[in-house]
Amino acid sequence: MDLTRITLFLALGAALNAAEASDADKPKPKAEASATVTVTAEATPVEIAKTPNQVKVLDKAAIERSGATQVADLLRDLLPGQILSNGGIGTATSVFLGGTRSQDVVVTLDGVRLTDASGMGSVNPYTLSLAGIERIEVQTGPCSTRWGTDAMGGVIALYSSGSAAQGLSGNAAVGMGTQGIATFRGQMAYGWNKGWVRAGGQLYTEDQATPTQHPFRTTGAFLSVGQEVGQDGLLTVSYRNTYLGVPIPYASVSPSSRGYDAKRETRNRNEQLVGSYRTLFGSDWLAEFTVGHVTQNRMEPAYGGGFSPYDSRRTQTLGRLTWTPSAAFKLSGGVDAYEEIGQTAAYPTGTDEGKGRHLGLDVEGTWEPLSFLRFLGTVRHQWDRQNFVQQGPGPRLDDTRSDQTTWKAGVNLMLGAGFRAYASGGTAFGLPLLSAVMYNASNGITMPLTREESTFANVGLGWERGPWNARLEASRTNFKSLVYFDLNSYVYANGSKIRTQSLEGSLGYRANLWSLEGFYRNQEARDTTQPAALQLSSSAVVRRPFNTFGLKSFASMGDFRLDARWSWFGPRYENFGYVYPTGSVLGASKIHFNDASLSVTWSAAPELDLVLRGDHLMQPKVSVDEWKRRTQDGHNDAYLIFGFPAQPPTLTFEARYRF
Repeated sequence: MDLTRITLFLALGAALNAAEASDADKPKPKAEASATVTVTAEATPVEIAKTPNQVKVLDKAAIERSGATQVADLLRDLLPGQILSNGGIGTATSVFLGGTRSQDVVVTLDGVRLTDASGMGSVNPYTLSLAGIERIEVQTGPCSTRWGTDAMGGVIALYSSGSAAQGLSGNAAVGMGTQGIATFRGQMAYGWNKGWVRAGGQLYTEDQATPTQHPFRTTGAFLSVGQEVGQDGLLTVSYRNTYLGVPIPYASVSPSSRGYDAKRETRNRNEQLVGSYRTLFGSDWLAEFTVGHVTQNRMEPAYGGGFSPYDSRRTQTLGRLTWTPSAAFKLSGGVDAYEEIGQTAAYPTGTDEGKGRHLGLDVEGTWEPLSFLRFLGTVRHQWDRQNFVQQGPGPRLDDTRSDQTTWKAGVNLMLGAGFRAYASGGTAFGLPLLSAVMYNASNGITMPLTREESTFANVGLGWERGPWNARLEASRTNFKSLVYFDLNSYVYANGSKIRTQSLEGSLGYRANLWSLEGFYRNQEARDTTQPAALQLSSSAVVRRPFNTFGLKSFASMGDFRLDARWSWFGPRYENFGYVYPTGSVLGASKIHFNDASLSVTWSAAPELDLVLRGDHLMQPKVSVDEWKRRTQDGHNDAYLIFGFPAQPPTLTFEARYRF
């Protein structure tokens, strides 16, 4: 498109006119930012202590130490109470950032959206391999001015591998454990004076919570290349390919019946190709240009046996130009254009297709008039077009067009004595999911689903003094309109006057050899159109634990390191009532859920670590017969989502080698 050509010419022109820069000023891969810097919350990197946004960072060291192979495993540790799985390993997992819905969370890789256009919401984080990922940032709170449609709850941003030291280097890890666990991951890198190449992959298998014909299995591979261009330009290209096979034997789950099929599973393949060019020119300008293509192919169990295909494709172009005339002021303008296509199986035959085209323009400015005071302002205008081709018996839908302007303002204030205060507010928006509109059409619903809109306010207070740190953050989002799945009519419907709010606090102590941190979170989602007794349990607001708290710590003793984590999820309302063996039905969950893990790492040699890790330590092992007889219904720690058993305890031994 013309917009892509214009942005490309800007980037190439910047490269041709580049001035010599020092190594410290040269653009670097965003994965290489430190743990105290965010590259997600604002248009350009900034210290977390200076941004008014609520953001959490997992850097390369934290990801490697976790031993996780999928993004979901990391988010379970980073966001307790805000990520819930439908059963054991690999099953559908929802992320409720700040108490909002899963479809309010945008997932990106190097800035390119990964959201499944054929799915019922955001990306299932279990489908995201960590192969080639060296940094994860989570921004909580609406950020449509930064990331466009659907970012009314926040964003999960993944960044691919950074540069490599000159010469050959690499690492490998191999492990085995209970519950059929077998794992391998490794990568090799070769660096030269002005560039690098990295390649690697991973394999992982683990038995499902209950016996199935096949285990959970995933393979992932990646390749990334970087090359300096001229004195101050950087060109990077990355490719990732992931396959998953996920047993989902729980064919029927209701308050009164259970159906089990040990052969039932889903299959998923994801591919991402992203290229980026960043360059400095003059002393004040930075230009960035990114192009990405993302595909996801899912095979879901079909009615009557076999599989039904679901495909998602997206091509996205992003460009940004940043002007920094002084240390106190920065102005950035961006363009974001993408096309997405979602295809779902039509009933009884054929394929339904939805297509979306989106173009967004944004301007962001930051001003730091005093060393202790910093302001942020962003405005974005986005044009959206969606159209649908219905091959099933439902009606054909015409094109829909809309455009929306959103804004955000924030302030960060350093108060002295280690304290800082920060706040932000503005508007956000979302479009009805392609899959939601196609689903309604296949059920004969011709009334269009309207655009989603919200307003929000976030405030926070942080403190850091020596080894001590504390944080208190609050947020509230009011949805003027939104789309939700109505459990009464079993179609998607428009809702209004939905409110989510949360309060989270933490206190920690971190020394060189040990640390201890605790947190508490309170959140709710309320449908204010309902009577008072039903406001917390309507179809639009269920499945958010109201209270969560936990502890995490580490201790180093010579060559040994101990890491421990524990969290407690309180009760919540479910999609349907809980049925106990006595036959009584309760509308709300009365159970709680403990999640605990423990690991011991021994640095046996400078290049070799041996790790013993235990996960899901407080969950019961459930047999198929016990699941069918519902013996665990109403029992603590047995499940996060009613009817789907949690993964039982596992013990893994792993060897990690670096060269």
